[in-house]
Amino acid sequence: MSWQSASYQWPACTQAIQEQSESVTKQIPTITTESTTRLEKVSGKVGFNRHSLSQESESLLVLREQLESLLCRGQVLSVHPYQFQVGSQAEAGHHLSPENAIEVLSNKLLDSNDKHKPNGDLYMVGWMLAKSSLADFVLASRALFNAVNIPELGMVVRRLEREQSLQTDKFTKPNCIVQPRFKPTANINQQPLRDALFWQGGQLAQLESLASDKQTPVTKLKLLAQKRGQQLAQWQQAINDLKHSNAELFKFEAEGSADVLATALKQSQPPDRANNFTFATLFISDQPLTFLSEVFA
Repeated sequence: MSWQSASYQWPACTQAIQEQSESVTKQIPTITTESTTRLEKVSGKVGFNRHSLSQESESLLVLREQLESLLCRGQVLSVHPYQFQVGSQAEAGHHLSPENAIEVLSNKLLDSNDKHKPNGDLYMVGWMLAKSSLADFVLASRALFNAVNIPELGMVVRRLEREQSLQTDKFTKPNCIVQPRFKPTANINQQPLRDALFWQGGQLAQLESLASDKQTPVTKLKLLAQKRGQQLAQWQQAINDLKHSNAELFKFEAEGSADVLATALKQSQPPDRANNFTFATLFISDQPLTFLSEVFA
């Protein structure tokens, strides 16, 4: 089995949850508008009944369990050029080939001296970035970090950007700042102004609360309904924004014990040998890694 080229895509497991949820939530603005319109007409004699979408929503409460099941416990093992005894350093910078990355990961899976070594039947998803130039590696690492936000990769992105800037700034001598230094602009709230803002702020908050009570309960309910509709639209847009990324990588999956996973890694076919900038990470868990498996395909 070889490392397969994969592109970012939105997992089917989360898309199914979203579609089922929105089968109800998309109806809320219309239903709420109709309800508030009827309420305005009979504001003198209002009867409160259960929401018309309440029963339909109750049947979809199981989606919470499905969503939470995607967040499983496990371990993340990453290798990159800046790790001690992993990457190699030369005058041109830090390097790590795909072959060396795979060898380090497989050897670590066989490390019996590590008390945190995973045991039992395991699921493993491996992601790898392999580039032949520092500039391409910076772009690919940043795109992947923006998509999946692996902490170790974030550190690599910062180191890469610093190393890239040093190549252009190493002949630049910055001017020394004159002492003392200006502090950043901030609110000047020394005593007793600080206490006055606190206590008198509380008094003014009561006045603002009383002054804002200019609306009838029906108007407040109408505004609340509008706010709910806007919030639902914002959540839907935020979810849809997560579905777009230009990140690409090499992907590897395997199941079995730690020894089996190590053997599968050693026997895997790495990307092109010309790539000497590599970041690789393994997600290992005793539970299926459904989301991580589907997010790149």
